[in-house]
Parts: sequence; structure tokens; C-alpha cells
Amino acid sequence: MVRVLVADDDPLAARQVAEVVGEEVPHEVEVATSAAAARALAAAGRFDAAVIGFRLGGAAEGAELAAALRAVDPHLPVIVTTAPADADGTERALAAFGWLHHVARPVVAAELLPRLEAAPERARLERRMARLERELDHRERALTSTSSELATATERLVVAEQLAAVGRVVGGIAHELGQQLALVGYAEALKSRLASDPELVELADVIVHAQKRLLAMVDAIRDFSGGDHGRPLVRAPADLAAVVDEALAIIGYDREVRRRRLVRRLDAHPLCRLHHDKLTQVVINLVHNAALASPDGGEIEVAVTAPAPGTAILTVADRGAGMPPEVLARLGEPFFTTRGERGSGLGVGICRRIVEEHGGELTFESAVGRGTVARVRLPAIDGAGQADGARPVAARPRGVRTGGGA
Repeated sequence: MVRVLVADDDPLAARQVAEVVGEEVPHEVEVATSAAAARALAAAGRFDAAVIGFRLGGAAEGAELAAALRAVDPHLPVIVTTAPADADGTERALAAFGWLHHVARPVVAAELLPRLEAAPERARLERRMARLERELDHRERALTSTSSELATATERLVVAEQLAAVGRVVGGIAHELGQQLALVGYAEALKSRLASDPELVELADVIVHAQKRLLAMVDAIRDFSGGDHGRPLVRAPADLAAVVDEALAIIGYDREVRRRRLVRRLDAHPLCRLHHDKLTQVVINLVHNAALASPDGGEIEVAVTAPAPGTAILTVADRGAGMPPEVLARLGEPFFTTRGERGSGLGVGICRRIVEEHGGELTFESAVGRGTVARVRLPAIDGAGQADGARPVAARPRGVRTGGGA
């Protein structure tokens, strides 16, 4: 059954159109003699087509009614009628609706009915075309997104392969360097034999200090290149706050850290699966970096929170010089350092790898003149270690004070 709305302020014209439409049994006709009545009928039920007098209301209100109906259903077939003597109205109706949607009065079945019969099928095809266009647009956006993700994944894979190759090379180099540097240890033995010559003892001390620094760099290179040879970390449930507390007790004796104010905020005690020594290494490295970026007396805040079930967050924040975006983007890049000769450029990369091996993420936020925030996000064991208020600590190294819920 095709429901047709007939709207014309001339009752005779409206009745004549309704009779023509009614000649077809499948058509159900509703008649309105004003735009307001037509809108009321349209609000009460859906129509499959509308036949509207273009001069409805004595002006072009028929066009306004057609626009209002199509605002509800953009594909509603609308046919407008005009009187033969209304040349201006006919011209405007043809310009607005086209000849396929215009019929001159008095309306005859041969002109009106074929248009009405074709209208539902045309509307169905238009709706299908609109739906297909939306689906095509959605697929194009999805394809664009997939292509972008594929490009990013490919780039990451290339970088990972390059780093793996570099790791294998530097691992071998580190091994050879370590063996050769072990020979430099004989400088310690020379010191005892040269005790009578202060100048030679001083030179031997320089050699010993250089050896220790180079050995520390070799250890960093081994860590970066994967000194565990791909073996997964052995992790066990541990209180993240306790691990952080222990790491702060160690780093608290660091000369650079002791010249800053270290503040702990252990607002939660989330239980995480951790490799104790590796996570301690991450905390020590991040706090040490924060100390080097801070002025003497500057504050470094270390916080542990559990913002949501299954999530633990460790933050290390300083109020130092901060970094511009171009430097922040390179943070963690192998051998890139902001500390000149004092840095190897491997510490952040090692920390990031350790955190990722724990299933977590290490990110940084920084602004010039406002400091830097390092944020470690780790998976936590659900339902364990929620915030429990103040927690006393038996002993604290100098330079460390407690804030918040520590």
C-alpha cells in the first residue's frame, strides 16, 4: 500500500487529485487544505509520496512544505501542481523540482500515476545509493587508517630490526672492550709499587677512574643490546611502592641526589609482577636523570598511584630546565644524550626496554622552564594493593622526605 499526501488550499483541486490517485487501488490518500494540516498529517504517520499545490497558501508555501517534508525524509518523492494560467508559478516549480516532479492542473491519471508508481522505486534506489556512499566513505576512511597503521608498524619493524642488528654488533664490541679493560686493572697494583712517587700515583688514579667509567659504559651497552640474550624476565608479585622505597634508599646516597630535595608520595601500594632488580634500576636511573636536570636544592617528586583497577603508575617529576619538543622526541634514541660527555645516551632506552618487558609503558612530558615528568605505567594485579593511607617507613636516607600517603 502506497500512502500519498495531497495538499492544496483549493478544495476542488485537492479533491480532483485525490480522485485521480484513488483510481489506483494500492494508493491510500490523505488530503490537507493547508500547510499546517499537511505537517500535522506528516507528523502522525509516514508517507510514501506527496502531491502539493505549488501556490499553496496563495504564495510559494508549497515549496516550503516540500522542503519541510524532505527535511524529515530526504528521499520522499514530491510532485507539485500548478494552474495552466500560472506561467510564473510553473516556471519556478520546474526550476525547483524538475519536469519529472511537476504536473499541470487539471491533473490527469496518465501524467500523475506513472510518476507516483515510479516514485517508491526511485526513492528506494536513492536510499540504497546513499547507504552505499556512506559505506564506501566508511571503508575509505578505514582503509586510510589501516594504511597509516601499516606504515607505522612497518617503520617500527624496520627500526626494531636495525636496533637488533646494532645490538648484536655493540654486544660483541662490549665483550671485547670488557676483556681489554680488565687489563687496565693492573694500574691498582702499580699504585702500591709507586707509592713513593705521588705524581705516578696520581696518574694511576686517573687510569683507574677511567677504567671504572668505561666498564660502567660497557655494562650499559650490554644492557641496551640485550645482555640476557632474549630470555624473558623472571617476575614475581611485589609491592611497587616497596620496590620504589628500596630504590630511593639506594639512590638517596648519590651525590647529585643528595643536593636536591627528594619527595616521596606513595598514595597506593599496587601489587605488580616485577623483576625486582630491573625495576630498581629503572627507578634509580629516572631519579638520577631528574637530579641532573634540577638545580641545587630543586625538588624531585616520586609518586606511586593506582588510578584504576589493573593499573599502577610511577611518576618521577623534576622542576628543572625541561626540554623542547624536538629534544623530547629523540629521548630514548640510542646514544642521544642531553648531558654531553657525562651521558652515554643509553639509560632511557634501557629503562624503556625494561618497562616494556614488564608489559608497561614509559612516557615523558616536558616543557622548557617547567621541568620533566617521567611516567611508568605498569599492569597491576586486580584487587590488590589499593591505597591504604599513611604508611610509616622505618628508615630514610638523608635528602629524602615523605609527602602524601607515604
